Amino acid sequence: MTTDPTLDPRFLAAVQLLKRTGAQTFRIGYSDEDDGPPTVWYAVAEWPGNKAEADASIDPVDAVLRLCERVIDGGQCTHCRRPTIFVPDTDTAVLDQMGCVYAWDPELATFRRSCEGDT
Repeated sequence: MTTDPTLDPRFLAAVQLLKRTGAQTFRIGYSDEDDGPPTVWYAVAEWPGNKAEADASIDPVDAVLRLCERVIDGGQCTHCRRPTIFVPDTDTAVLDQMGCVYAWDPELATFRRSCEGDT
C-alpha cells in the first residue's frame, strides 16, 4: 500500500484549500483489496446544497491534488475576479498571465493565490 499521505505537506495544504472553497466535509479512501491491484485512492469533498466532487489516482496525494484542480480550475477569484487556476507545484510563470493561480508555497506550506497581497 502507498505510504502515509500526511508525510507530504501538500496533502494537508490541499485539504485546507478545499475548506477555503467552502467544503464542509472531506474524505479520502481506497479501493477494496478484493478488487486486486492496483490500489486506487479517491478524494471526495462536499459543499452546502448537496454539491459534491471526487477525483482519484494511484497515489493518495495526487488524488487530493486532482480534486483541488477539478474544484479550482475555471472558477473566479473572489478577490481579484480573474479566472482561477490550480497548480500543484511552484512553476506558474506562464499561467500567471492567464488568471489567478493557486500554487504551492513551500516556505509557508500552503497553496497561495497569485493575487494575495494585491487586494
